[in-house]
Amino acid sequence: VRAVLGGQAHELAAPQPFRNLVAQARLGVDAKAHEEFFRSMLADIDEPTMPFGLNEVRGDGSGVGEARRMLPQALNDRLREQARRLGVSLASLCHLAWGQVVARSSGREQVVFGTVLFGRMHAGAGADRALGLFINTLPVRLDLDGTGVAASVRTTHARLSELLAHEHASLALAQRCSGVAAPAPLFGALLNCRHNTPAAMTGCGPD
Repeated sequence: VRAVLGGQAHELAAPQPFRNLVAQARLGVDAKAHEEFFRSMLADIDEPTMPFGLNEVRGDGSGVGEARRMLPQALNDRLREQARRLGVSLASLCHLAWGQVVARSSGREQVVFGTVLFGRMHAGAGADRALGLFINTLPVRLDLDGTGVAASVRTTHARLSELLAHEHASLALAQRCSGVAAPAPLFGALLNCRHNTPAAMTGCGPD
């Protein structure tokens, strides 16, 4: 955008057509593979995961509040060091921590919440030069029992890595693979980790 505004559009490499992403998403992992993956993860989930029991939150938005809190730099550094020590991404730590919040606020050990995927990991060659909407929201299931922290973090990391292979699946398909009967939603909480990959994470926050 800066190049275009500065009259330097002619210096930019040719963008990849958005239709290439659409073709890759449709011809990559087939629907049957998506269904098998999500069914294995969600088939025994028969109730929505709803923090604080809030299952009806529609409205005009007038009752919505927003709060922000920045992590102290020292804590941020400690989290990144722990991620390196465990051989996982910082996103994995954040997902496990958010899973704990969802578990305590919903009274469940088996929790499902949404995660926002970057959408470019399996978008094919030139995806870094394509304009268009790539992000997708899919469910993550965590079992927060008596397993130790280190093992739980690695399990979370493995689950996120597996999910990336299905980053172009539809949320509707994933929900149909659960035991939650329509029209009830599968989850009521969302974690948005930008650059949500096993290798990197630049920031995240609950929605």
